Amino acid sequence: MRILIAGIGDLLRRDDGFGPRVIERLEKSNLPNNVLAKDYGTSLFELMLDLKDFNKVIFVDAMEFKGKAGEIKVIEPKPRKVNEEAAVRLMGVSLHEMELQKAINLAYSLKVLPRKVLVIGCKPKDLGFGLGLSKEVEAAIDGAVKIILKEVYGKLK
Repeated sequence: MRILIAGIGDLLRRDDGFGPRVIERLEKSNLPNNVLAKDYGTSLFELMLDLKDFNKVIFVDAMEFKGKAGEIKVIEPKPRKVNEEAAVRLMGVSLHEMELQKAINLAYSLKVLPRKVLVIGCKPKDLGFGLGLSKEVEAAIDGAVKIILKEVYGKLK
């Protein structure tokens, strides 16, 4: 089984850089050969091209939900098909301009979404312009990495 761990987010928007920072940490670990951890930043087109090569994708992103800043949520999204006109419109935007669920729906509609999809989301504190994560979101990186590694290694045994 080939697994893609896709970091989503903009490092110039403070806590939106959570996904790329988790990928940075994962790249320092010794991942199996069948696992790719990649920072997609806000590049929707590149992500769509890569998805077709994997059986499972784990998206890592800053995500708004009720809870405290730095809280981690693990979700198995339910993809829905979008019509062709909507798909064409969505391909013209970046991941920064699009909710992750819409990107998942687009990948599903384009028939490139792997059968197994997981989202590791972290509640942001600050999405303003600037470098560096808030202390709450920075502290959540280790927890996200542990969840991802458990998912990767737990499924290999």
